Amino acid sequence: MLKMCIIETSMMSTLLLKNIKKIYRVSSEKPPSILIKDGIIQEIAAYEDILRIYGKSALESASILDCSDTIAVPGFVDSHTHLLFCGSRENELYLRAGGYSYMEIMEKGGGIYSTVKAVRSVSEEVLIENGLKFLDKALSFGTTTIEIKSGYGLDYKTEKKMLAVINRLNDLHPIDIIPTFLVHTVPRDISREKYIDLVANQMIPQFREYTDWFDIFLEKGVFDIEEGEFLISRALHAGYRVGIHTNQIHDIGGVELASELGVRHVDHLEVLSEKDAVLIAENENLYPVFLPSAESFVFSENIGQIHQLLNIPSRIVLATDFNPGSSPVLSPQLILTLAVLRYRISNPYLLLDSFTENPARMLDLGDRGRIKKGAKADIVCLELENFEQIPYYGTLNFIKFVIKDGTLRYAQNNSASS
Repeated sequence: MLKMCIIETSMMSTLLLKNIKKIYRVSSEKPPSILIKDGIIQEIAAYEDILRIYGKSALESASILDCSDTIAVPGFVDSHTHLLFCGSRENELYLRAGGYSYMEIMEKGGGIYSTVKAVRSVSEEVLIENGLKFLDKALSFGTTTIEIKSGYGLDYKTEKKMLAVINRLNDLHPIDIIPTFLVHTVPRDISREKYIDLVANQMIPQFREYTDWFDIFLEKGVFDIEEGEFLISRALHAGYRVGIHTNQIHDIGGVELASELGVRHVDHLEVLSEKDAVLIAENENLYPVFLPSAESFVFSENIGQIHQLLNIPSRIVLATDFNPGSSPVLSPQLILTLAVLRYRISNPYLLLDSFTENPARMLDLGDRGRIKKGAKADIVCLELENFEQIPYYGTLNFIKFVIKDGTLRYAQNNSASS
């Protein structure tokens, strides 16, 4: 019987993925193999050609995985998550089903305020335990790079605690973690003016040691454009790169502000004017990020406006938005399925690019997102016939192996690691 196996092992110096049926974006007349050494892809060729090039003696010490029943894609890059949290908010799903809006639940003390209370009350060790649990799940779904935001502290002490834990998780887990300082909303135990001053003059400058990325939620009733411009400008001055939550429920001018200030990515975009779509398309440094799971779990009547941006396929990004309130989803495969069902995307290659090469480029991680010579060996092998089946079977997990930095980190059963 097959079972999940998260593998704890030292770095394999040489690994051979033998006789893969197909490799994403790689053409080959014969079943290709991938030779990996010290975490880097050294060669992609038929097995007999690798033998001829490197010689039998060079492969004697290699670990060999039989991949003849798999296809291979790059490790998934999940660029928008709120993975670090405590507590559970499943009751909100049923509240929303009963007609309450996201903002109404938050105004009643639910939403992120519930999670903030839980996160403030626990130790770093509890947060680490929770984080490792979800990172193991993410790895089993093929995610090899993940962004994790703070934002459930809403005070100096807890935001710092979250960022410290995110950095510790990066040291403890094989998945590469991109930490982000998120200014999520205004807490209820301090005035709006005092909190914005605290963020601008203490959090932004002092949290720079923990992360390169800053994020803020621009939305009616959360942070307005003037506040967003002030805090984003402070973050840019401090050396952060910036992404923003915007245009989720209301269009308050977030896209125009992002374009003016040099923001790297704009996330959600469920409401988007034609003018703002043009702004995004014309700004080669600005990436749109769509979160179909978050839309689905809040029963949003608005649909991410991905069709207005299909003219920039190399910049379209999909992500899970994994969080305890509005998107309890960690599977990139399920997100690809939801993108077909919700957005009616008919190009499976656009879907796969949006969770591999495109987010890697957006985050300036040029060493991953493609399976090619010289790239970081982050590879997912699935027991499927073709790449079109990944979104089609997205509610299932056909992943057999996950290779991270050239090391087998996940397999369906224990025998796979021998």
